Amino acid sequence: MMATLMATLAKFGASIAKEARILGRDRQALILFFSMPVVFVLILSLSLRDAFGDRPGATFPVLVVAQDRGEVGQSITQTFRANPHVRLALSHDASEAQARQWLMDGHYRFVVLIPAGATDQAKRRLGEVLAGVPPELRLEAPVAIRVLADPALRADYRKVLESSIDLVLHGVEMRLGRAQVEETLRVTQGDHFMPLPDLESARLFREVQGETVTRQGRGQTPSSVQQNAPAWTLLAMFFLTVPLSVSFIKEREQGSLFRLQTMNVPAWVVLGGKAVPFFAINQIQMVSVLAVSVYVLPLLGGDRLDLGNAPLALALMGASASLAAIGFGIAVAMYARTTEQAAGFSSAMVMIMGALGGILVPKAVMPPLMQDLANLSPLSWGLDGFLDVFVRGGGIADVLPEAMALLAFSAFCHGVGILRYQGRI
Repeated sequence: MMATLMATLAKFGASIAKEARILGRDRQALILFFSMPVVFVLILSLSLRDAFGDRPGATFPVLVVAQDRGEVGQSITQTFRANPHVRLALSHDASEAQARQWLMDGHYRFVVLIPAGATDQAKRRLGEVLAGVPPELRLEAPVAIRVLADPALRADYRKVLESSIDLVLHGVEMRLGRAQVEETLRVTQGDHFMPLPDLESARLFREVQGETVTRQGRGQTPSSVQQNAPAWTLLAMFFLTVPLSVSFIKEREQGSLFRLQTMNVPAWVVLGGKAVPFFAINQIQMVSVLAVSVYVLPLLGGDRLDLGNAPLALALMGASASLAAIGFGIAVAMYARTTEQAAGFSSAMVMIMGALGGILVPKAVMPPLMQDLANLSPLSWGLDGFLDVFVRGGGIADVLPEAMALLAFSAFCHGVGILRYQGRI
């Protein structure tokens, strides 16, 4: 019994050594395995740095055509000048046609048009309102402040800008109304006149301040590297299914697997010999991405990756994700008939699972239906587990559901592969 076990373990070690030698001969592929996720993390973390976190974020060139020199024009201009998201350009005499042309030429992303006499028109309309003139008899229409936007921008950016202008105009309404009411009281009360309290300088509410909440209390806002580092590590792990499945197909075409099967070599020895070297590559991929994200990325102006306080949880997620990816590759290899089928199907499925699982597009920006569908992707489970550690301050107990889901997926895929192997090669 012991002799049989030792012989089987020796075969297992020989299988691992054989696969390691094959992988070691293809140095270009090994360089690609390790460099691809690192390069993607560097590029995307630096490119999307301002889209995450507490920085001002993306800034847009905005042209304000303030033909009104009164309070309306001044208030909007001052608000944009103080906004870190805006690179303000101011004009008092540009025509609408000129502004539209500048927008179409790409000089500005937004143009705000403030018509001449906007403040005086607002005051006249306010006088009619305070005088009780019925709406259908009022001579002055509401002042029209218009926003022209670059169609290439997302609609929510335009809505944010429009909301900011609405807020400014509401403040102008309050100030003009207060001034008009005070003028009326001054006339009617004479020496008994008392100015109205200035509610703008004595706010009733404190400025709203948000905070992110982790399992260890308050935390910082997540950064782009905390999204991209685990995301592209997972994608690289699953892309190893391509060479893994192709390797099986080549050995089957060469007759190597058939000879092993006729020699009564257990399926776990053959499949495990393939899996162990790829598992080691996956762990090196993860460590290299994390190391670059911690030590190299800050030197290039990016955010430093906060690894959290649970290294064992990270190790568990890395191992679980790797086993899930390897199991998927083995299952594909056992059913694909040619190397082209294996490579094509593996690549397509990994990209679909990545897109669905929040790797290519963060789940936070997906509509509710897509967020629900994302839960079907193993890459989504892996990403959620890593984010539990990086962002939410979680530990092993917190990542256990995601790790168990990945291990269950791995067990299913390995089971399918073993059954297929034992049936026929």
